[in-house]
Amino acid sequence: MNKRILFYGDSNTWGYRPGGERLPANRRYTTMVTRQAPDIIPVVDGLNGRSTAFESSLVPPELLGGATFAASLRKADNPDGLVVMLGTNDVMPPLSLDAETVGDNMRRIIRTAREICPCMGIVVIVSPPPLAPCAVRAIRDDTGCDAELLGTDLAPFLRKAADAEGASFLSGESIIPYMDAQDGFHLNDIGHLRIGLGIGSLLRSLTLPH
Repeated sequence: MNKRILFYGDSNTWGYRPGGERLPANRRYTTMVTRQAPDIIPVVDGLNGRSTAFESSLVPPELLGGATFAASLRKADNPDGLVVMLGTNDVMPPLSLDAETVGDNMRRIIRTAREICPCMGIVVIVSPPPLAPCAVRAIRDDTGCDAELLGTDLAPFLRKAADAEGASFLSGESIIPYMDAQDGFHLNDIGHLRIGLGIGSLLRSLTLPH
């Protein structure tokens, strides 16, 4: 039986290609999942610059992914499941959030999902691969932002959030060690393929009869 899955994320979910273009739909990870899980119907809500934050005066309100999530979920009209991949924009300026804050925000997002769709059986949190060293250096040199923060591996904190709220978890770093596009904070075609296949494999295991 087909299942509608909401994919909620940032520019990597949208399919941004460095230079301002957008990857064709059939090369985005949200489509690649169907290679492993053909019964999945992706409902995609990706927005360039989106974070997990619920409040901040540093970014436009539409980029506060925590605050805007409820409206997105309602617009998706009772999906069967949810996949969230956020955090890349959180550790970069202007937000520069620490990993614990990102994890706390994700817990709130999961709780919101449960409150709005209490019967939704599938909730998956995907930790994005960390920024590549080239991106860490470039952003540090340009903004003075702490390199350790920029290179944060969010996986332990997002796993903790998922476990605490009864969600499934997938580490992007376990699939590719860093964001692999030229700018160092986006996925390239191969990254989309590998992340998509990884998510698809997990979704297939979650949707198979037990």
